[in-house]
Order: sequence, then C-alpha cells, then structure tokens
Amino acid sequence: MTAAYPVRVSFTNHVTAADWQALQQAGQPVQLGRKHGLFLQDEQSRDVFVLLNGAVKVYRTEANGSETMLTVRSTGDLLGDIAALDGTPRSASVSVLRPVTARKLTTEQFLKLVDDRDLHPALRRYTNARLRESDEQRVEIASLPVPQRLARALLRLAKASPDGPNQASLDLGLSQDGLAQLIGASRNAVVTAITRFRHDRLIATAPRRFVLLDLGRLARIGYSGPRSGSHSST
Repeated sequence: MTAAYPVRVSFTNHVTAADWQALQQAGQPVQLGRKHGLFLQDEQSRDVFVLLNGAVKVYRTEANGSETMLTVRSTGDLLGDIAALDGTPRSASVSVLRPVTARKLTTEQFLKLVDDRDLHPALRRYTNARLRESDEQRVEIASLPVPQRLARALLRLAKASPDGPNQASLDLGLSQDGLAQLIGASRNAVVTAITRFRHDRLIATAPRRFVLLDLGRLARIGYSGPRSGSHSST
C-alpha cells in the first residue's frame, strides 16, 4: 500500500473560492523582497497579510540570540491573523524567503471582512491545522532520525508540479541551512541525507530549490521508516 503524505496547511483549504477572492481584493497591495521583515516577535502591530505569492519563514529569537525556525508559509496563507483576533503581541518574527506579493489589511479591515463573510469557522479550522502541524514537527524532532524528518518536511512543504502526479516542486527559497534549522538537525546531517536522496533519485536540487521525483518513495521513508538502515543517519 502506498504511504500517505501530508497536504500543506493553507487557508485556501478552509474557505470557498469566493471568500479567497474577497481576501485577495481587500486592503492594499504590497510587494516585499527577500529578507524583508513583515513583523517582529513581541511587537504590538496588528496588520494581517494575505500571501498571494512567495514564501516567508516564521521564527523565534531567544534571549541568548539563538534563532529557531518554526515553519515556512507561502501562497494561500495568512500571517498575523491571531494577533488581530486576540490582541496579543506577535508570537514570532516573519521575514521573506522568496519575494512576496500580498494584501495588507489593518485589524479593522480584517475583522470586518471576517464578520461580513462569516469566516470565524474557517479561521478556527486553519488555526487548528497549524497547531496540529506544529505538534507533529515537535514530535518528529524529538523522536525520528534525520532522513525521516527530512522526507516529511519536504512532503509537507511541497507544491504540486505539472510534471506528474508522483512529483512535486519546492521553490520556497529555503537553503540547506534553513532546512536543517526547520527540522532541528545539524547542517552536516541534512547534507548527508540530501546527498543520499539525490543518489537514490528521490530528489533533484538547485540553489534554494528542490524537485521531489518520487512522492510515494519519500512518503514510505517518512512515514514507514527506512529499510535496512540505508537512511539511518541522525
């Protein structure tokens, strides 16, 4: 039986096409270049961003200066919705990995649209999906070897490719260092796993870009475990 692989969390999975269209037309258009910061951890800003294209990283910085990447968000996601809804400071920082096209809404604009279109159930489902994804990632970091973590991360982030039903592209501007940080592994361990995946024709790579050549085999590695220790680095 072919192993299942996860669908990337996206707000578009929880709303109708008409609701998404309304969000794409709300607020003001913004275009942001790579490394641009959308907002900072603990700040009081309340703007909400609707990502129409591009990718960002969400990360936390601790008092000692260490940085932990929490997730990557891309086309179809919302950013800043929780702070707008509950009035709390930003729980993390966000900066651009791949140039972003977005709509920027004030809290008032966002809340009015949510009320007018009754988006509260969709927002709850979206928030729950992100929490489940975060929980899964924490368990993976604590309990799985690097190749399994890497396979799951690639599948979770992948965008469907027109090349075929068993292939996908991952063009989010994420470096090998960033990927290592995302799955809680050393860069050397991630490079070793990527080299093995390339050798086994599971993936092809270019600078900050991955092509997943066999989703089924990656899913078996990620969710059924490696065979015979061939991907057993930690």
